[in-house]
Amino acid sequence: MGKLIITSLFLLSNLSGCQQKQTIASTMENQDQLIDQKMLDIYKQVKVYDYSPLYQVEFSQDACGYEILINDIPLHRYLFLGSANMQRIPINDHILRSGQQEITIRLFPPQLSDESWSPTFVEASKFKIKVLRSKADGPLNDYKQIFEFSTSTKRGTENFLATGQKVFEFKGTFVADVPYELEGWHNSKDLSRENKDELLKEAISAYNRFRNILIKKDVTAYASLMYDKEVELAKAYYWHTSIDSKERWNEMSGTVREKREILPLKNFKMVLYAGGKVLALQPTSLLYKDYLSAIHAQTDSEDIQVSFLLHKKAGSNKLTAIR
Repeated sequence: MGKLIITSLFLLSNLSGCQQKQTIASTMENQDQLIDQKMLDIYKQVKVYDYSPLYQVEFSQDACGYEILINDIPLHRYLFLGSANMQRIPINDHILRSGQQEITIRLFPPQLSDESWSPTFVEASKFKIKVLRSKADGPLNDYKQIFEFSTSTKRGTENFLATGQKVFEFKGTFVADVPYELEGWHNSKDLSRENKDELLKEAISAYNRFRNILIKKDVTAYASLMYDKEVELAKAYYWHTSIDSKERWNEMSGTVREKREILPLKNFKMVLYAGGKVLALQPTSLLYKDYLSAIHAQTDSEDIQVSFLLHKKAGSNKLTAIR
């Protein structure tokens, strides 16, 4: 009889454990469905305007490295050998509201054909950039140029004016007129006032949490982390249809599930942007020194930079993703 009781209790315990596992699995499935729907419903927060301007930078470069910042938020950096021939990058997500915007161009001495680095700029170094405004749904060639900068040359020559110098930086402004307003980093905390050692620890922890999400391919956690950022991107680029949200979420979730190796976080430095309101950990190793984020992944065919900028919202002491 004793054995029967023990056996019965064992079966009941197993049954209870199975039911508990099923309940947990069901709860997790419901959570996944809820976050899926939340991401798919982002378009409902985007207003439709009579005029939806798209702002882009168009640039070209030769014999120098470069970094482009809009409103002191990094947009693009390239430091290695090669030339850029009229690339375009949209910048609406760097524009929080209408008014004067700042553009910063930093140039660096070039990498040479033998893969060494010139200590200074060379005569052939040059850079040109324009800011273009067009309709978000208009043709690519229908735009108005609202800003332009080109590096100067020495009088009577085509040689870069800063030839022989080690650094070059230009700051300019342009006016943008957008129908939306983004919170972005506008009211974020000034991180430059915080203890640097403690802030670095917080940043490393936040980056590693994000890495672990990518390693585990946890799409639900990824969506929760990036939700506020995605809402702002949708508003900035007028993604106001259900198809827009579906395509964006399919792309994001597909990237998280992609087979790739998330590399360890190492050889990095902490950099502050937007007057101290935005933080990034960036690589210091030569191989990745033009990356804007210390998180990167590898597949069989390519090395991938994973963008990750942090801030602390007003009233919060937690670093969260902003771009």
